[in-house]
Amino acid sequence: MNFILELLKNNKFKIFFFLSFSIFTSILGVLVLVFINEYLLKANSNEGIFIFYFLALLIVFFLSSIFVEISLSIFGQNFIFSMQKRVVKQILDTSMSKISQIGKAKLLASLGSDVRNVSFGLLRFPEFIQSSILILCTCVYLCYLSPKIFAICLIWIIFVFLSNNFLMMKVYKYFKNARENDDALQNNYQNILDGHRELILNRFRAKHYYEFEFEKNAKNKKRNSTIANILHNLSNNWTNIALLALVGLEFYFSLHFSWTSIENATTIALSILFLRTPLVAMIGSFPTLILAKIALDKIAKLELENFEQNFTLHSNKEYWQNIRFDKVAFSYNEKFSLKPTSLEIHKGELIFLIGKNGSGKSTFSMLLAGLISPKEGEIYLDDQKIDSSNLVKYQSLITAIFSDFHLFTQTLENDNFASEEEIKYWLEFLELYEKTDIKDHKITTTKLSTGQRKRLAMFIALLEKRDILILDEWAADQDPVFRRFFYKKLLPLLKEQGKTIFAITHDDAYFDSADRIFLAQNGEISELKGENIKEKARNLIARFE
Repeated sequence: MNFILELLKNNKFKIFFFLSFSIFTSILGVLVLVFINEYLLKANSNEGIFIFYFLALLIVFFLSSIFVEISLSIFGQNFIFSMQKRVVKQILDTSMSKISQIGKAKLLASLGSDVRNVSFGLLRFPEFIQSSILILCTCVYLCYLSPKIFAICLIWIIFVFLSNNFLMMKVYKYFKNARENDDALQNNYQNILDGHRELILNRFRAKHYYEFEFEKNAKNKKRNSTIANILHNLSNNWTNIALLALVGLEFYFSLHFSWTSIENATTIALSILFLRTPLVAMIGSFPTLILAKIALDKIAKLELENFEQNFTLHSNKEYWQNIRFDKVAFSYNEKFSLKPTSLEIHKGELIFLIGKNGSGKSTFSMLLAGLISPKEGEIYLDDQKIDSSNLVKYQSLITAIFSDFHLFTQTLENDNFASEEEIKYWLEFLELYEKTDIKDHKITTTKLSTGQRKRLAMFIALLEKRDILILDEWAADQDPVFRRFFYKKLLPLLKEQGKTIFAITHDDAYFDSADRIFLAQNGEISELKGENIKEKARNLIARFE
């Protein structure tokens, strides 16, 4: 909702103009009604000129209505565009820990259905505003024609509005429940796609997940959406019938109690029928506006990072000598903790990290990359403590290929595209030249084997020319020939170029390539020291297995 308030503040003159023009258009609509009642219904055959005045008034009313609706629609589309950019930028600025806590399913639901519902709401909002103003102006005209009849009409319309409000509260409740079902369904879709292989192999599990997870949530969504739509249709039909009933009531009171003439009663009846279209349109827009309100609340509840218009950018050309961990500790909801760790990594070193699954290897690598922040202790780049003020500057030194890496296709070097010479060199060096190509600064083919995709990820990482390269079991999916190539040719070349390489690995046959070896064990990170370090590491690997 803060975004809405900010939007209103930044566009107050535009909004004032739109509202003013909407009032003007609504007054024109009432003038059309007045003209019919005061001139056309009373005109004789000698006053044919009135029809031309009427046509002129209709044209002005039409052009004014179109202008207001188009202007508000453009304004609404600009708002949607701004909101999409805002939410995506907030996600990009939000920490990895927070994104993991929120969950991909909720984020995808917000980027999909929530943004879409806000879009639909804004497209209906101009109609709601214009209908509301037109109803208000018509009511003023009714009061002018007959205050007593207007009082009856007002009481009846208030009754209709209150009954509709009761229905709309129910509609809100069921649409809100349906939106919660969307989150659950998004999670189901993600699990079905991510676990498709496992579900293909185990049809009992597939049947159970389909019937007791997906189908349950889909049925709840269907039930909530159906009830909400039924109540909305009931509201629309009730409004139509109630207004027709009001025409009958108006004639009854006008003639039975002689409150006004038959001519005025007819005029009032025509005015009530004129009200029917904007009132039904206004009430018809309620569900869409309700969904937009629910969507905005959902986006707000994500608690993403505050919006900043610009990206904080830093060149990766930093002079540094070492990274120091000073009693750094981290924990995941008290289920796993990385115990206080103190160590140094020097520029240009090739370091291997070994350890069992769940020992803290990946957690340490993410701390080193600056993707998560320590719960205790400090990380220093030389003598400068890493905190929120210089985190982006620190991260600009690092590129990483994690075990669950995502392969981006753009060949970037900082804010520019990599040179043709660099691209050609690394494609040939990594033996990818015949596997893919680069067109318009993008990789053309990514549907390759896991090992080849990892080489593509290495290709993208090397084009970035960053000082520190973090690798999580990178060689695990390479064939024996390319695994040897990695340890005996690629890593020495990168070390020769001054790169600092931190690699999680269990390839004990190549431990002699490392300058230092770290051990992750039960949440503790320590360096193997003493004589025959490589042999110690091999013995530890044998025990892991």
